[in-house]
Amino acid sequence: MTCTKQKLSIILAMAAIFQPAVHAQDKSPAGNFALVNSVPLPNVLLEQFLKNSANQGAKDNPEVRNAVRTELIVRAALGQEATKLGLDKQDKTLNQLEFLKQNLLAETLIEEHTSKNPITDAAVRSDFDRQVALLKDAKEFKIRQIVLAEEANAKAVLADIRKGESFEKLAKEKSLDASKSEGGDLGWLLAEQINPLISNVIVNLSKNSIAVAPIKIQNAWHIIKLEDTRNFSPPKFEDAKNQIRQALLSKQRNEFINKVLSTAKVELIEK
Repeated sequence: MTCTKQKLSIILAMAAIFQPAVHAQDKSPAGNFALVNSVPLPNVLLEQFLKNSANQGAKDNPEVRNAVRTELIVRAALGQEATKLGLDKQDKTLNQLEFLKQNLLAETLIEEHTSKNPITDAAVRSDFDRQVALLKDAKEFKIRQIVLAEEANAKAVLADIRKGESFEKLAKEKSLDASKSEGGDLGWLLAEQINPLISNVIVNLSKNSIAVAPIKIQNAWHIIKLEDTRNFSPPKFEDAKNQIRQALLSKQRNEFINKVLSTAKVELIEK
């Protein structure tokens, strides 16, 4: 299900839950975009859905509006028929509606907090400067890897490399990692972006050298080649600001959720 369809489902579910309130807003034709079996569908429902869609990049034009109207009308008719059959009283329906209600209320609360505490341009710039300062002496490593499931196979492939076989060729033929299509190339990475078991090895390697033994990480064995190193060159602020803003928004969201949870009284019930 796409995000747009998920939003639509939630909006429609909320409309069903709060149906009396919706009707109380305005029963006149002017306040609604359609009547389905004499039940009004309010303009606010249409506009809210269009607003949510616009926030996700969808355009608001006559074609989209007509499509949304049609969908809302179809869903309203189906919902009314389901109600006639008593499906709205079934436990699974009530549970799903409660889940949708809680999900919508949670997201609305977070959005409200975010709107009242926006991430400013100054905050984004400050975090960019902080990260650049922390990484001013950092190095980047250009590495390749071959990932195998068995230690014996890893040692055999490593032996072939020692005999002169192409690392890139063996990576394409043998590796289980997605990087095999690029000959095992992982690009330029900071040490912090690399698994510690690997980064602790490559910092002691010279350029174009290979780790003396396969490195076990969980249930796989990694053969590592260090191709090159260079001093870290920070991106331009304009190129990084959107990513930094998203990271700050994610941090703010998590901090707010943790704050709410810290004040909530939660009692787990053992079965």
